[in-house]
Amino acid sequence: MNRIVGKILKFIAVLFCILLVIYGFQFTSVWTAVVFAVLFCAVSLPLEIFASAIPRILFELRKLSGRTAQILFVVLDAAATLGVLTVLDYFMHDVSILPVSAFIIALVVAFFSLNDFTGKLLEKKEDIGE
Repeated sequence: MNRIVGKILKFIAVLFCILLVIYGFQFTSVWTAVVFAVLFCAVSLPLEIFASAIPRILFELRKLSGRTAQILFVVLDAAATLGVLTVLDYFMHDVSILPVSAFIIALVVAFFSLNDFTGKLLEKKEDIGE
């Protein structure tokens, strides 16, 4: 079972890296690309949780509307992802990332995460009776 999960994760990491190469990321080897993808996921996941917590809390406290919470989430998530990509580019010498490519990927990741965030926001909206 662990072998199957490992192979699936490697396959997803390679697909992610192929997408990154299309956007201008450069890796010296396939192994570097896989390590980059794993580190990116490991570091960006806690930051995404933090980026989604702030707008949800402000929404629950009725300091933000639903639309404003979504916009704040996209901004925070994109900024966190851009920060992770910048740090990984700096510390991984076998990786080369153009700033504009990092910005585009950060926005793409944020907009893909927006659907999940919106679903959780709607659940909270129903819970607080709006």
